[in-house]
Amino acid sequence: MKKSLMHAAVVVASVASLGQAQAAPMSPAARPVAQNFSALVQENFTLMGDTDDPFLIYYVPRRGGVAVDSAASTSPIPRFNISAFYPTFGFWAGLELSRLGGTLSTTSYLGELQRLQNEAASKGLYVAPAPASKAKSKFLITGYEVDGRIDVSCTKESIEIIVNGVPRTVQVPNCFTRQNPDEPYALDTNVMYKFASTGVNSGSVVAQDISFQATTLPDYVQGLRDVMTFGGQWDNLITAKVDWEIKTSNLTRQARLHVNWQTLFEQASSYASIHLNSCLDVEVKAFFQRVVQCNKEAECGIRIEYLVNGVWVPTAPNDANFVNVVNAVERQVKDELFNEVRKYTTPVNGQVSDERSAIFTLRANYEKLMMSKNEVINVTYNPGPTDVTASTTLNISCLMGGFESGRVTWNMADPGCVALLGQENP
Repeated sequence: MKKSLMHAAVVVASVASLGQAQAAPMSPAARPVAQNFSALVQENFTLMGDTDDPFLIYYVPRRGGVAVDSAASTSPIPRFNISAFYPTFGFWAGLELSRLGGTLSTTSYLGELQRLQNEAASKGLYVAPAPASKAKSKFLITGYEVDGRIDVSCTKESIEIIVNGVPRTVQVPNCFTRQNPDEPYALDTNVMYKFASTGVNSGSVVAQDISFQATTLPDYVQGLRDVMTFGGQWDNLITAKVDWEIKTSNLTRQARLHVNWQTLFEQASSYASIHLNSCLDVEVKAFFQRVVQCNKEAECGIRIEYLVNGVWVPTAPNDANFVNVVNAVERQVKDELFNEVRKYTTPVNGQVSDERSAIFTLRANYEKLMMSKNEVINVTYNPGPTDVTASTTLNISCLMGGFESGRVTWNMADPGCVALLGQENP
């Protein structure tokens, strides 16, 4: 099966590269091709048709996981490592942190991809990974849900800094959640003290590996040790997610944001407190609509200018551009202001979660608050049909070892873990 998948990947990649000059994916709403596939395939993939070729189906995996070498063997090798260390300086000097890294794959579930290819072939269709102009990967934590919101408690931390020889006090929001009502608010919604991953170049596709390195906050070390001992899922601790942007063939325009970060954080803090520090997605969108309409960085934190015929002007070319600009501003700035938190569900190996809904809490953005008071950010927006966005949830699971034991191995004793690799259970 592995050889067949590799051959199929080469074929569809070649077809896609030949057709991308003129053709492009269509919005699922414009051409609902998913109805041609089983419910299981629709659950595992976002499917889109092609503007020119009626037989070509683009796919975006809804789920993926840790990349594994020798996946068809009895001793698969996860591309993943994790260890602990004690920093000697900085915010967490003397506390135990965990350092993790490796490679996540959007097509690690080989059995699901094979099912998609088989169903397409039976209907005279062929599949290709969708081209993605942008991708952003991030780690999420889970939290206890109360009346449709994540149970969050936020406080403000005062930090004294020196800027150009002048002392200044900066208020940094720190938000914590918990996994059940009997626990204290101990899970920091920032999750990662440091995180870096490889970027996605323009013209790439969604079937790819993403390498990353991260350092977690102190509260997570013991939980990670426990899950690496038993080879279970990480969903009750953290989950990775990739947000894709699939571009249409319409003209892209430019705008730029004049951002006063101190003012913008104050606006976000005030807004979040009204919503119990646990904002719904629609409430986050409403926040950005409000600050964009204000258009005064001294009062609301953001002022927008639009590039029209080579000149920057304060008014959008037409009213239809406004929603697209708001969406572009939200994509560009949201992750600087808010952390995304998922609803907690009990993890079970072999049954991965791809929960779409999320709650947003304030982010403790030390860098922006302390180092960059004002900034100009360039954004692009599409004045035509809205670009299609899709997500791939990367569930970390079935990993054992690491830390003092060194090498990370795959949990082949668990039938669910064996099934994720596309192997039949013994």
